[in-house]
Amino acid sequence: MSPLNIAHRGGAGLWPENTLAAFEAAVRLGADGAELDVQLTKDGEVVVFHDHRLKADLVRDGDDEWLKAPGPRILDLTLEELERYDVGRPRPGSAYANAHPQLAPQDGLRIPRLQDVTDIARRAPKPFRLFVELKTSFADRSLSAPPETLAEATLAVLKKADYLERSVLVGFDWPGLLHAKKIEPRTECWFTTLAQSWFRDEPPPPQDDPPSPPALKMLRHWAETGTSPWAGGFDAVRYGGSIVEAIKAAGADGWFAFYRDAGGPLYDDARKLDLKVGAWTVNAAADMRALMRLDAICTDRPDVLKGLLGKT
Repeated sequence: MSPLNIAHRGGAGLWPENTLAAFEAAVRLGADGAELDVQLTKDGEVVVFHDHRLKADLVRDGDDEWLKAPGPRILDLTLEELERYDVGRPRPGSAYANAHPQLAPQDGLRIPRLQDVTDIARRAPKPFRLFVELKTSFADRSLSAPPETLAEATLAVLKKADYLERSVLVGFDWPGLLHAKKIEPRTECWFTTLAQSWFRDEPPPPQDDPPSPPALKMLRHWAETGTSPWAGGFDAVRYGGSIVEAIKAAGADGWFAFYRDAGGPLYDDARKLDLKVGAWTVNAAADMRALMRLDAICTDRPDVLKGLLGKT
C-alpha cells in the first residue's frame, strides 16, 4: 500500500503556505491531504498560521509594507485584525524566498480559519485528509494559547464541520494531544517528535538542523530528567529510552517522525506497537523512495511525490 501524499502547509514549495490557495491547489493536484498549523486568536478563532508571531518575511500590512521582526503574536490579534495582512508572497531576497525558489506568489491572500480549510477539503473529489498541527509553544507558554484550550477549540471546529473522522491531530507539544484524546477518545492523534539525534550523546549532524547549543543543552536536560514540557509526563526516559514506547503509552494512534528517523530501527519498533508511521518533511525524491512503506509522507513538494507514487 502506498503512503498518503500529504501536502505540507498545503504544499509550501509550490504555493504560499497555509493559504486557501495552497489547499485548493493541493486538492487539484490530487494529493491525499494536507498538513496545516492552527493557533488561537485573541477572540478565540482557530486560524491557520505556522509561527506564533506574524513572520516578517511572509507578511505585509494594509499599506503593503513588510512587517518588521518580531511581528505581533497571533494570540494578541483578533480575526478582523489578522484579515488586514497579506500572506501571498515572501519578501524578495529573504532566506524564506531563497529556500522556496519554485513558489508561485499570489497577492491578496489572507490568513484563513480552520473552518475555511474544512470547506475546501469537503469539496475535494476524493477523500482529503487534514493533518492538523496544534501549534503551541512548550518552550515559552506566553507565546501561544494553552495547549488544552487550543485542542478544545480545534475539536469544536472539526466536529461542527463533521470533519473529525477525516482529520489527524499532530503536534510536538503533546499536552494538547493528550487533552484531545481525553475529551474525545475517537480523535486520531499522531505524536510528532523532534530529530532523535538531538538527544544522543554525540553532536547532531548538520542535516538534522539542530538548534543553538544552549537550546540543545536545555532540550537534552529536560529529556534526561523526565521533565520535558512537551511530553506531558510521557518522557522516553520513563519507557526504557524508547520514544515510540512513550507515545504508545500516551495513547497515540501514530508516530509523526522526523523523516531521517522514520526509516530507521524505530520504524520496526513502532509497527510492533501497532502505531501508524508518517514522516515530516520529505522533499527530496531519493528520501521519498526510501520511505514508501510509511503510512504518510508530508512534503512541500506533493507534485514530486505524486510522480513517484504513479511509478510504484
